[in-house]
Amino acid sequence: MIISEVAVHRRITVFFLTFVIVLAGAYSYVSLPLESAPDVQIPNVFVSTDYRGVSPEDIEKTVTIEIEKKLKGLEGVKKIESSSAEGKSSINIEFNTEIDIDDAVTKVKDKVDQAKGELPTDLEDDPSVFEVNLAEMPILILSLSGPGGLRQLTRIAERLEEEIEAIPGVLEVDVVGGVKREIQILVDPDRMALYGVPFDELQRTVKGENSNVSGGTIRTVEGKYQLRVPGEFETKTDVDNLIVHMRGNSPIYLSDVATVVDGLEDRSSYARINGQDSVSLYIKKRSGENIVYIVDAVDALLEQAKPLLPAGTVITRMADRAEDIRNMLADLENNIATGFFLVIAVVCLAMGLRNAFLVGLSIPLSMLITFIVLQGLGITLNMVVLFSLTLALGMLVDNAIVIIENIYRFMQQGVPRVDAAIYATSEVAWPIIGSSLTTIFAFAPLLGWQGIMGGFMIFLPKTVIITLASCLFVALVINPALAAALMKVDYEGEVVEAETVMAGGENPNLTGGGLILAGYRGLLRTALRFRLAVVCVSGIVLISSFCYWLLAIGLQTPQEFFPSIAPKMAKVNVKAPRGADVDYIDASVKEVAARIFDERAGSQEEESGKIAKLKYEDTLNVRSVKTAAGTTFKTYSWLPDVLYVSEKAVGGSDTGGFGDDSGSQITVRFLDLEDQTKSSKETLTKIEKLVKNIAGAEITATAQREGPPTGAPVNIEISGDDFEMLGQIGDQVKAIVEQVPHVRNVRTNFEQGSPTLRIVLDRKLAKALGLSTQLVGYVIKTSFNGLEVSTWRESDDDYKIMVRIPEDQRRLVDTLRKLYLPSASAGLVPLTTIAKLEYVGGMGTIMRRDHKRVVTVKADVDETKTTGIVARSQAEKLMKRVTIPPGYQLRFTGENEEQQESQDFLNWALGVALICILFILVAQFNSLTIPIIIMSAVLLSFAGVFLGLGIHQMPFGIIMTSVGVISLAGVVVNNAIVLIDYAEQLADSGMDKDEAIVAAGATRLRPVILTAVTTILGLIPMVTGISYDFRNLQMQWVSESSQWWGSMAVAVIYGLGLATLLTLFVVPVLYSLINSVKRWFRWVLYLPVRLWWLPFNYYFKTNYGQQWC
Repeated sequence: MIISEVAVHRRITVFFLTFVIVLAGAYSYVSLPLESAPDVQIPNVFVSTDYRGVSPEDIEKTVTIEIEKKLKGLEGVKKIESSSAEGKSSINIEFNTEIDIDDAVTKVKDKVDQAKGELPTDLEDDPSVFEVNLAEMPILILSLSGPGGLRQLTRIAERLEEEIEAIPGVLEVDVVGGVKREIQILVDPDRMALYGVPFDELQRTVKGENSNVSGGTIRTVEGKYQLRVPGEFETKTDVDNLIVHMRGNSPIYLSDVATVVDGLEDRSSYARINGQDSVSLYIKKRSGENIVYIVDAVDALLEQAKPLLPAGTVITRMADRAEDIRNMLADLENNIATGFFLVIAVVCLAMGLRNAFLVGLSIPLSMLITFIVLQGLGITLNMVVLFSLTLALGMLVDNAIVIIENIYRFMQQGVPRVDAAIYATSEVAWPIIGSSLTTIFAFAPLLGWQGIMGGFMIFLPKTVIITLASCLFVALVINPALAAALMKVDYEGEVVEAETVMAGGENPNLTGGGLILAGYRGLLRTALRFRLAVVCVSGIVLISSFCYWLLAIGLQTPQEFFPSIAPKMAKVNVKAPRGADVDYIDASVKEVAARIFDERAGSQEEESGKIAKLKYEDTLNVRSVKTAAGTTFKTYSWLPDVLYVSEKAVGGSDTGGFGDDSGSQITVRFLDLEDQTKSSKETLTKIEKLVKNIAGAEITATAQREGPPTGAPVNIEISGDDFEMLGQIGDQVKAIVEQVPHVRNVRTNFEQGSPTLRIVLDRKLAKALGLSTQLVGYVIKTSFNGLEVSTWRESDDDYKIMVRIPEDQRRLVDTLRKLYLPSASAGLVPLTTIAKLEYVGGMGTIMRRDHKRVVTVKADVDETKTTGIVARSQAEKLMKRVTIPPGYQLRFTGENEEQQESQDFLNWALGVALICILFILVAQFNSLTIPIIIMSAVLLSFAGVFLGLGIHQMPFGIIMTSVGVISLAGVVVNNAIVLIDYAEQLADSGMDKDEAIVAAGATRLRPVILTAVTTILGLIPMVTGISYDFRNLQMQWVSESSQWWGSMAVAVIYGLGLATLLTLFVVPVLYSLINSVKRWFRWVLYLPVRLWWLPFNYYFKTNYGQQWC
């Protein structure tokens, strides 16, 4: 091999290159941006339009449908979903993953611009178009609480906002939950009518007077002066003294018809942390910036600010992605390091300390090269990348083992060190390249994975391929050079030429070698005598493993889409009836939170009256609790392992979005996994029971989903035209889904509309008075919802100036009868003169998908007892009971769509991987039968996969286990290649086929077992969760990453382990059997020829002493 020869002769250059790799790799590792999960580009573009005070039905007709019409012609659209809620239209356009998201946003903006002419003219703002970028989600959420009240907390938050935004890498900081100052002009309808002041005139006056006007410049003898007419309001008196109307010659001042209040915006939400009012800071980073560095800078800033904060102010971390990243990275790094030392220990026992050192160097060097390439490609260091390194860990030594062992063999036979490094590497270079390519080609099809799940998992094949290519470079370049400089053997004989050793070949191990080799040879010879029995037994093992898995877990939970992770957070959503105000919603939130704070709240004793009903404040008691690690922490909750409880109550029945988040919720944050005394899944189940029977609101408790977004496990969409009919079908479907075992939180997004008060105009009379529907709507909307007419500026801050009627009158229907409308011909006209009031029902939030109305029924599953796939399958059978009227459709979406898409792709990827591996084997052996024999190892590995899943009580994961199987396809064939390749060499040298396969098996036993064991040991920490914490110098008994990657690691470990064991017997048996079949076919094929020549042979042998042929 030329490259290896050059590397050995220019060892100094290689050593310097190694030094550069170490420096550059270490720099790349510490400078790579850190992420908990990969940045996944979600090809979704959102269009959001606010239209305050407008009913869902009118929002749908006037805004949503008009925009949807323009969006119909867009290319590359996968689906369009929309939500028409009270006062808000939201449209989600999901594109195919190959569409450039920036181009998609531009095209959507163009379409929305085309629709603006069809939209209502009184929209306060144009529709906003934006994309979802996970990189811009908050990386840190800080909650401020304390005794100073919300106004003080808001001021602190705004001050911190400015300082944090100055930190390099911070995109923006949002202050949420604070109270904002507002200048309110509260008009009195009675006095407005008395003085004849129209609403629009008052609004125009305030808006026009609150401005500074430039008058240009004036030149005088003394010089040039700027002319300026100051008009902005500075005091409340400036507003009171505005003349808003002239009644004859008498001016009507604003103070005559309204009261100016320097107050706060109407309270639309409440937020608390551990029972105290709070204000939150949502901190976002710029794309590509290092999360950990930014959060560290924020921590330093907060440390400096603490002495300046008012006494009692508490800053709570509600979400910290940097901490999650640190924990995940430390966990994976410990797993990698533990696996590394296990691998090195095994290699050291098998090959000695010096050779183990040379082999072990391939692991860090390959990883350092990988870090350099990852940084060049702009890939972050995330949990998928780190697991990929763990998966490749045991494979990294395979090539080095073969190279170093062969060099050692040459030197043992007397070849000088340099020549041994060159010729030994050259002898095994192509087999090493071939085996590396089989593994690389197994992962290569995964590079074509599309969709959100593909965006999440694609970093696995990328990293593994880069790592294996780096390993191949290290094996062919660095390992020979290091061996030429450092390897030693105890040899005192004459120097032998390398060509002589290569011509003599490797001595087959026919006898000797100790008890293990003798036992293996004996078993293999026995297997060769009972070949059909061995093949049948291997088939029985495969079937038995599958049946064992079915009996152990497969009958109840045969498949899962994505691993079930112990939640870090639980969210209790509170969905109040439509029309409920924020105070009613907050009372429901408090009732739920009280049960989480104190076990007496909502208990049977309280319900029965044995104990007095607890007030919310009575449940706020601090407790000192010990963690599993023995440390003590303070909590307000009686539930185990709860770090904090945050509450949020938001006015309105929904957020107008597409998820389950109603806006009003209680968030329960659990301790980290290693500190938990009980599984957070068990605590979540307990929370579900606590909140189950609370009246007055629809309450659901769910786990915070980890990993890529996939939708609800059970998600059924009913589409059609009539909204009431959709609601009826939805109720039927909901009732049936509730019958499915182990489902929970069954809910539908159909809502009965809140009571509606229709103002029906007498159009003829209105027209005669010069009044229009638009003017009537404008006056009513301004009166009750308010209108921002101008801005109050003070220092660097801006505050809204709002015109509306006082709050006590806004709550009365009779106020409508006091409203007057400005008419050019009749002056002020009472509203009741041209309109009558009717009480009718209204629609709730209207959901649409692909231009049709839809109602969705969703359900979660108890993942400790079943999986989403099983629940969906059972629900599909039960759905046959539902009678669907003509024109209506029912289909399963959500997680089901992602599952089907991923399953189809992975089936395709496995097929392509097997074809690629087969092609490489055919090219290597120039044969069809031998590659088929070798590929039998892939089939045998399935026995190990099912055996491992059964032992560990794991379902077959559509994502994780399937990727593990594809990984196996490229790994297990390597051992069979090593075995069959050497058997062919021995057979070509004249040895009997059966003896050749026995000798090959005995000779290759150690490298075959060693490569399998190193790969398995590298993954052991991923399965057990046990590793050594090298930072804190202590054992780590649980691992969060093992929850993610456990099923994939189990598939590889057990699949490779059993496949290796069977390969040592079944593959030789198949090899022998195929050769026997070949000989039998040749004998049968040539039988007629032999019979034809038989008389001639007999004649010539009788007369001439030899046969004719």
